[in-house]
Amino acid sequence: MSEAPAVEPPTGRPAIEDLATARALSALRLPLIGLPLAAVVFAVPAVWLIVAGGGWIGIAVLAIAALAFVVTSVLALVITGFWIGPAGRLLRAESWRAASVKVYRPSKGFPRARLVVKEADGKSLSILAPALPWAAQQILARTSKIWLVGPDDKGWVAIRSTGLALPLGQARVSTADLSTGYEITVDQPDPARASLASGDAVLAKVIAAPRKRSRTDMVAPVVLLAFAGFVVVDLVQRGIKASQVGLAIGVFVGTLIIAGFFAWRLYKALYWAKVDKLLSAGPWNAVAVDLPEPTRVGRETVTAQATFADGRTVPVKLTRAGHAIRANVAATGKLWVAGIPGEGKQMVAGIPGYPFLSRADFGS
Repeated sequence: MSEAPAVEPPTGRPAIEDLATARALSALRLPLIGLPLAAVVFAVPAVWLIVAGGGWIGIAVLAIAALAFVVTSVLALVITGFWIGPAGRLLRAESWRAASVKVYRPSKGFPRARLVVKEADGKSLSILAPALPWAAQQILARTSKIWLVGPDDKGWVAIRSTGLALPLGQARVSTADLSTGYEITVDQPDPARASLASGDAVLAKVIAAPRKRSRTDMVAPVVLLAFAGFVVVDLVQRGIKASQVGLAIGVFVGTLIIAGFFAWRLYKALYWAKVDKLLSAGPWNAVAVDLPEPTRVGRETVTAQATFADGRTVPVKLTRAGHAIRANVAATGKLWVAGIPGEGKQMVAGIPGYPFLSRADFGS
């Protein structure tokens, strides 16, 4: 099996000191705060309208929105709320440690991921990870390697994989035999050897939804823009009276907003069309790149030096590259691109078998 080299978490210091780990934990805390606040934002005016005897339509819309945020708050609490406090304490107290893993799914019932972990000292752990996404399951099953901290006295653990694929989420040790279901099938054992980068199973599955949505999301702005154009033309043909100036301004402003919405959706559709074309340029190929280790998590545009096989050195710009790609390039010294890298080329960058995507522009 040809597994692309990927960055591994630091093991000599508390896990929370890893930039990606700290950012992932913070991201999981946000819904627990933001969702209840959003429910309050909609609930307060709904109550005020009820007391003031307002219209039932406004009350119903606000109440439904508040209820939706209450339901999602409860779901967030169930998925991560009880785990996140113990996990934070474990991540601050322990360092990541490596273990081997097999991933199972139950043959019946809710398809929650079951992890059978074997540590270096021979100890086995059975871990339930109900919120583990499909891509993370594939990476763990393909590499057969997992990092974890814990468990604590209640069985809570935090887990992650190689390559900064961060399946941080609710995970807990179970006393049941979790290997009674079936071991999941690795869809693509050798992603680095896919005939085309577009055939990368993990990447293709992850980007399928936003790629499809980029086309279907064009329908609404097109219809709205056509309707707004009809209204504007009709208004101009009829002539704008003095009493209709405010209405006309509102129509024109609304039309501009709709046009901006359409432009944004068109940009996304064109972006994914270009990604499709670039991903089909060839198989994954690695090029040597010198890039400093990132000092903060997030998307950044960075420029590095790429060295081709013939010894030529050219600058390569990674446009709004995520932390995962930048950290992997810095750690492995390799940038993976779809097709044959060359001077003046615009290419798609990623890591074979991982759900990461960026754009790489090679200079001359």
